[in-house]
Amino acid sequence: MGDGGVLEPPREVVLQLLDPTYHRPVKTWRFTGATTITVGREAGCDVEISDPYVSRLHAELVWRGEEWILISKGRNGVLVGSQPVVEAPLADETQFRLGSLGPALRFCTGEEEGEHLNTICFETETVPVCFVDESKLRDDVGQITEGEYFQKLQQQAETLRLRSRT
Repeated sequence: MGDGGVLEPPREVVLQLLDPTYHRPVKTWRFTGATTITVGREAGCDVEISDPYVSRLHAELVWRGEEWILISKGRNGVLVGSQPVVEAPLADETQFRLGSLGPALRFCTGEEEGEHLNTICFETETVPVCFVDESKLRDDVGQITEGEYFQKLQQQAETLRLRSRT
């Protein structure tokens, strides 16, 4: 406890940007000893999120007395659950959304380490997204280039090139 009976903020605060489909963390920010955390699109924000639904300064998390408070600052608002809020207390594991269509974040005090605090990790080994059948590709291209329609297009292109030179 600090001076005047005001509790110190938790040692560590964690904010996680959540994947919109699976609600798994895709990016994590950790703050130690912070009393104010800004969230927005602006480069000076503590949590910078480049998203069209996020305002330059969209929200602030402020330590007041004995708890963290989420304060909406952006024009699209902040939702906790499905409810828009102007100010709301934050409990550990609170999820909130920046606007009705914006990104979702999870607030954690970081006091208990768990699997939910990890950012998604994956192997960076290069794996082809698709495979191309080279012989089929050559056959398909050959059929297209030998076709009547393609030949007409080639003739029109040549005519246009000749006109542009004169």
